[in-house]
Amino acid sequence: MASRTAGPMRNAECRMRSELHSHEAAKHRRPAFRTPHSALRILVLFQAGVILGAALLAAGCEDPSLKFNKAGLDAYRAGDYSRARAGFEEAIHQNPDVGEYYFNRGMAEQALGNLRPAIFNYDMATKLSPGIVSAYQNAATCYLQLNEPQKALAELQKGTQANPYTGHAFVNLGKFYLAQNDIYNAKLAMAKAVAADPDNAAAHREYGQLLIQTGDKEKGIEHLRHSLEIEPIQPALSAEVSKLAPPGDQLPPPKPQTESKP
Repeated sequence: MASRTAGPMRNAECRMRSELHSHEAAKHRRPAFRTPHSALRILVLFQAGVILGAALLAAGCEDPSLKFNKAGLDAYRAGDYSRARAGFEEAIHQNPDVGEYYFNRGMAEQALGNLRPAIFNYDMATKLSPGIVSAYQNAATCYLQLNEPQKALAELQKGTQANPYTGHAFVNLGKFYLAQNDIYNAKLAMAKAVAADPDNAAAHREYGQLLIQTGDKEKGIEHLRHSLEIEPIQPALSAEVSKLAPPGDQLPPPKPQTESKP
């Protein structure tokens, strides 16, 4: 009798572990991507899949969806978006409760020019994993390409509501307002990015650059300096601050990154 129940019990345990680790990966993800087809974003999602897979294997589980997702990622990197979509579809078929798989399929659809299906997949991704900030951004990009700016705005606002302590969600909203030449709301969104996520170098950088563009040079330089304190290796930003700073108030060169001794 014990041998008959061991299989179903292990399957249930695998599903529980899969759902738990998917939730944890989404909760701690902090995407910071500028383009819908960023290779870095794919790398982050692949790393999340590796972590999830390792946890499942450690528990004696095998999730077949992982290999199909990996096949989709490999095809996406190779520029074969149709094959990538097929891989993500099979991953979803195997495990329909992982938000990352819908996000990946949305990227494949977007790369193929299928904007409505892409939006559908991004929506599914955020319902399952609200922490995938790039899904709101990509959906907004699709809406803009469809000439539906109000829906794009609503998507970005949803992103900030679902991620009130993630600076990139507010930065994305601020960039939208800036593109619409709505300087007041752009500044407000960037200020919220810094307040919500004070250790986010990108939030300080974007806010500082916007302040300088709109005439508040002193405060803008302050935020740019703060960005460099958080993330010292930003050569272009270092050069920008050195150029903007008053004579005698130049930035020292960043400390070289050395490997720590064991």
